[in-house]
This record gives sequence, structure tokens and C-alpha cells, in this order.
Amino acid sequence: MKVWNLKPNTCLRPYISRYWLWEDEQDLPKLLPGTGTELMFHYHQPPALLTPSGKNLLPNCHIISPRYGFYPLKPTNRIGFIAVRFRAGAFRHFCNEASNDLIDSFIDIKDLWGKKGNEFEQLIIGARTLEERIRIIESFLMEFLKKHHRSEPWVDLAVKNILYQYNTTKLKDISGDLFISDRQFQRKLKESVGVSPKTFQRIARFESVVKNLLLHKNKHYVDLALANGYYDQSHFIKEFKNNVGESPSAFLQDENFMSHFYNEKLTD
Repeated sequence: MKVWNLKPNTCLRPYISRYWLWEDEQDLPKLLPGTGTELMFHYHQPPALLTPSGKNLLPNCHIISPRYGFYPLKPTNRIGFIAVRFRAGAFRHFCNEASNDLIDSFIDIKDLWGKKGNEFEQLIIGARTLEERIRIIESFLMEFLKKHHRSEPWVDLAVKNILYQYNTTKLKDISGDLFISDRQFQRKLKESVGVSPKTFQRIARFESVVKNLLLHKNKHYVDLALANGYYDQSHFIKEFKNNVGESPSAFLQDENFMSHFYNEKLTD
């Protein structure tokens, strides 16, 4: 059973798109490249991350940072977690660390927030109802937001423009439009999203196309890829293999249509 439609409170909504749950399934899909951060709370045993060297058990409570590779996950027992899905670039408002220090990592919240992270974890794991878990999550996140919020609205605007208008946004024009130097733009965007603006734009496009294909159970990817700025079919296939580890035709099958981490946009 999956539950996707849990909205954060009004104060958190500019930074968080949703809370979502995953329960009572026997397997987990591959974690694909993505632009946002996830805060994960496993109230059953956490899954293992499969690597060339073997299985690495994930912490009970951790973040999944913006990632530019794919990660196979393997359940070790019963699956049950609640997750917080942050908007791209928004996690910087909740901690001291810059995103380029967190990129492609799974970080224990105790390492991220110290004693507060440990308290956070204990309360979530000990909670018995969904309502109680959300109340605890929002209480801690509001505290972190108050402490770490960064007054940089131009960064949030630039991230949003690149994320949602990747086909029409010209990176070389952004710094001029915002009246800042290109060097400052490059540095602040990398601190916010973990990688250079060009790489972020590329991953945003890929994420958007794959999300569309999976949500609509579409095996015919060529037209959508071309409409989203890929030069030709071979260009998309090459990037898909790099990002997913297999070809589009091999991946876009019923098994992956039925089980993935994407979801429809919530209405306001």
C-alpha cells in the first residue's frame, strides 16, 4: 500500500512538496537520479543499499540527498517508512551544510543534526500513529527552519526556473536577469543543489521525462524525449543508460510502471 497525498502545513509548503508513505510491499524499486532531498524514517528495519562490494544497511532515519546516479535498494525485512520530500534546493533552509557537501549520499540524521537528530529519530520510531509522526516531523522541521533559514529568494527563484523551465531557460541569461555575477550564480547554485547549474538542468530534464513515462505507463519514449530537448533517440538512450543502468526499452516495462518513487503533483 502506498499513500502519496499528505500535504505539509502552510509554513512548510514552500520548501516541502509532501509527506509520503510506503508500506506492506515485498520489494523496492531502483532509486533514480533526482534533484530533491528526501528525509526518510524507517519504523521497521531499513533496506540495504546494494553496491559492488555488497549490501550496506541504511540508517533507521536518514536523508537521501540530490543524486546523480542510480541506487538499487533491497529490503531486509518488513517495509514501512514515512518520508519528507523537499523541493529542489530547499533543504539548505533546514541545516548548515551546503548541498554540494551532501550530494549522492545517505546521511544519518544524528550526523546531520547531532543531539536534535537523535531526539528526532527516537520520537519518530516510538510514535504509534501517522498523525503523531507528522506532528513530530513538523515540530522539528519548523524549529530547524527557524534556525537555518537563508534569506536568498533569488536562489530559490533560479532553482525553480531551471527545474520547471529547463527547455527555455538560458543559464547564461540568469545572472544578468538577477543582477549578479556569473561566478556568484554558479557558486550559489552549486551550494544549493549540489552540482553546477548545467548539470542540474540536465538532471531536471531527465527526471521530468522519466517521471512522465512511468506515471503514464508509456513505453514509446522517443517523441517525449525529443519534445524535451534531446537531440535524437541515441542521445536519450545514452543518457538513460548512464542514469539508470539499462536501456529505456529494457526499463520501461510493467514491473517498473507498477513500482516507482514518482507521484502526481498534489493540487493546492
